[in-house]
Amino acid sequence: MLRNPSKRIGYRSCIILMRSYVYWVSFFFVSSFAILAESPKPNILFFMADDMGIGDTSAYLGFSLLKNAAPISKTLKTPNIEKFSKRGMIFTDAHAPASMCSSTRYSLLTGRLAHRSYLKKQGWLPHGPNRPMIHKSLITLPEMLQRNGYYTGAVGKYHVGMDFDDGHGKPADEFDYKDVDFTRPILDGPTHHGFMEFFGVPGNTEDSLDTEPRIFIRDDKWTFADRSKMQWGGIIHREGQVLYGPDWNLSEIGPEFLKNGLQFIRKAAAKKSPFFLYYVPAANHYQRNVDGDYAVPQTIDDKSVKGESRFTDGAGGGERGDMILENDIAFGALLRILQETDDPRNPGHPLIDNTLIIFTSDNGPNVGDNSGTNEESGGLRGKKAKIWEGGHRVPFILSWKNRFDQGLTNRNLFSLTDLFATLAEIIGDDLGPSEALDSLQSFTYWVDPKLEDPRPRYFFCHLGPPYENDAIAIRQKSKKVIVQGGLAQAWTPKGTQGTATSVACYDLNQDPYENADFSKIDDETQRMVTKLIKIHNQGYSRDLNDSQSKNLIVDDGWHNLRNDVTGLIGFQFKLNIDQIVSHLGMWDDHDRELPVRDARGLPTELISDQPSRTGARPRSLENDHEITLWKINHSLTEELSSVVLTPEKPGLLDHEFRYFELKKPVQLFNNHLYMLTMTTCTDDGDHFHDDVAFDGLSPLVNPLVTIVRSVLIKKDNPSQIFPIPSFADLHPDYTLHRLPVGPTLRFQ
Repeated sequence: MLRNPSKRIGYRSCIILMRSYVYWVSFFFVSSFAILAESPKPNILFFMADDMGIGDTSAYLGFSLLKNAAPISKTLKTPNIEKFSKRGMIFTDAHAPASMCSSTRYSLLTGRLAHRSYLKKQGWLPHGPNRPMIHKSLITLPEMLQRNGYYTGAVGKYHVGMDFDDGHGKPADEFDYKDVDFTRPILDGPTHHGFMEFFGVPGNTEDSLDTEPRIFIRDDKWTFADRSKMQWGGIIHREGQVLYGPDWNLSEIGPEFLKNGLQFIRKAAAKKSPFFLYYVPAANHYQRNVDGDYAVPQTIDDKSVKGESRFTDGAGGGERGDMILENDIAFGALLRILQETDDPRNPGHPLIDNTLIIFTSDNGPNVGDNSGTNEESGGLRGKKAKIWEGGHRVPFILSWKNRFDQGLTNRNLFSLTDLFATLAEIIGDDLGPSEALDSLQSFTYWVDPKLEDPRPRYFFCHLGPPYENDAIAIRQKSKKVIVQGGLAQAWTPKGTQGTATSVACYDLNQDPYENADFSKIDDETQRMVTKLIKIHNQGYSRDLNDSQSKNLIVDDGWHNLRNDVTGLIGFQFKLNIDQIVSHLGMWDDHDRELPVRDARGLPTELISDQPSRTGARPRSLENDHEITLWKINHSLTEELSSVVLTPEKPGLLDHEFRYFELKKPVQLFNNHLYMLTMTTCTDDGDHFHDDVAFDGLSPLVNPLVTIVRSVLIKKDNPSQIFPIPSFADLHPDYTLHRLPVGPTLRFQ
């Protein structure tokens, strides 16, 4: 049953809350939710084109994307998408989470910000073998849907990294994949992350760049395994380095995707359960090959493609336009089968009557002026791989009969990251506090587009001048701020070393093309930047489900382990309401847990953060540790209580934490500044979690507590605070809102 979504909006002003309440009691709003509550869970068809801009579809012809932007006057003709938009809801301010493909896909599938994966230098996986971006311990969107009874499938380009077997049960790692054993199942791919079926390719298929084998994968197996019949090919930089199956035809991958997408819908419909189809074709990404930049099929769905695309002014669309036409025809074919197939859950009605259908793109267009405005971007500045609006503002159109089928326009800010929480809301799933941590439930703003969503969104990646690769854009209403590189990747050359510094600020209503003088940084800009630092450092954006736990640290997360510091490590914190502390304690590592990388070295994709071990072997302390609770009053630090945990008296073990009951409970007060520390010694045998994540989940903290910063104290002088050592001396903001998982406490 659908819950009241207004309860899940954490950043709304009082005025908007009042408006939402008034609208809630209106007849239309009550009727809409009553219909949803009584209906079976919808099927979901999600179609994400590759490198398609807003100006690439006639669905947006005549639209002004921003208040003072000129209407879009010319696009490619996409009759199926255009017809679909007229019976659905079309969004003018929807965004890919990143300006490049892999980071967008990661963010959409995990509900995390695009820069939280190991891919921090740029937004796409580099050419050659790439480890999976999604850790198996992360709950994905299809996994969430699957636990709610959905049959899940993916067709097309996966592109968030796979592990292929080298014949010895280990990931193949040779650049040209000479070490892949094609007879063995994939070690890590789509079926390990919630998709019950998969047909497609690992990533891009440019013969001049990408070396992934040109062989389709079905579920977790290669569709062709006889290496003796494979051939070596590739062009220019990759000549002789790309392995092809004997039947590989680059121009036919789109038709193959469509055939398998149609088969999935037929099969899924017969199961009498809701289904989710994640359809992500390779078109219209570059497919450079011996014949040109694109490999256009002659036909798809028995309709001519090659040479058939047209702009709305009648001019030919060229090969790129043909690839967009290919997607349009494929989308139309998927809609047709939904219309023609009877719904076994609702006999006498077609599947389309209860299918939520979404069409979008993974980033902006792959052609155009890098720094100027572009027709393909809907007249906006920039293109793919740029942080300007044209790089990540994308077409987004949805339809669901009797809910969103009136040809409405939605001008609210929306990110594909938000799809995870929004779909969870629609099907009635209570997300766990470690799931979809940056996904903002947006169904409220779908139901009533007149409501204004005030919450900020964050977009990643800019290749080339004038910003560093890991630059991040903040959007909140019409305000846009671009922050210099060095926050997502603190080791970025010429970056900000772990803080966020504004380098550009626009009001898009006044300056839709991002050209105005942005030298003036006002208070609103600074608030947006400060919020980004908090969101980035604490590891989540959305309001997490309230915990009933009395523990300060509810879950330890999975930052890297370390045991390389001598002194007192801990954190400063404040309380939102008065509390009484009954226990002090510490995290205790599993006997077999070890760091995955050097504590003061730079992380890489090969040494991602790992979850804590579980198992029958006991946790045990190797040395004594004193846990101390302090009160900070200006420059004075007062000890409130302390306990010593020893191997002989280790306290009570509760999951991964040990607690020692205080002889006299300690009263703490709202908004006072406190500090909790733990003694540690280099190589004492007892690890703690680093205070900084690379790509792992951050610890979950009791919502009654606000973490101020992580700290290190040397020589028993609690008034002299240092940052916990990292790979370099970084900006003080690097420690804000972070804590090492070592000392903890429990409330009464």
